[in-house]
Amino acid sequence: MSARMGQEMDEILSRLEEDYVRAVKGNESGNVEDFVEKFLYDSWAYNEENMDNIKSVLSRYTRKEIHQSTFSGSFNEMVGHLQKKLKELDRDKNYPALHTDYGASVVVAFVDGLIIQYYVGVYSIDQLKNMTPAFKRLILEALTVET
Repeated sequence: MSARMGQEMDEILSRLEEDYVRAVKGNESGNVEDFVEKFLYDSWAYNEENMDNIKSVLSRYTRKEIHQSTFSGSFNEMVGHLQKKLKELDRDKNYPALHTDYGASVVVAFVDGLIIQYYVGVYSIDQLKNMTPAFKRLILEALTVET
């Protein structure tokens, strides 16, 4: 791998991270319920539009062309912004799981699992959009669990 290719990959990963953080911060929902719904719809649209870049990053990570610490650092940064935003929205602590170290990771795991299923052809974006109300209810229910 040339140094330039590694630099370009860092730029793509950086751009994906910046887009994610901008979307989280830009989600002006006033409560957890609305935030989760918008987050889901935004996730479907963003991943559909940027699948080539996402595939490129994941593929190059698998081939060890992106260092694990770089990739996990970027991922942790994104989840950290989501965690902060969700905790701020849950002032009444209706969702105890959000106030743990892994609350946002639960949301991300759910969304990323569905995106992988989109990637491999289990679901289309239209199907994900149609199922979003149910997914929202499932996520919110999971976040009510006291840990």
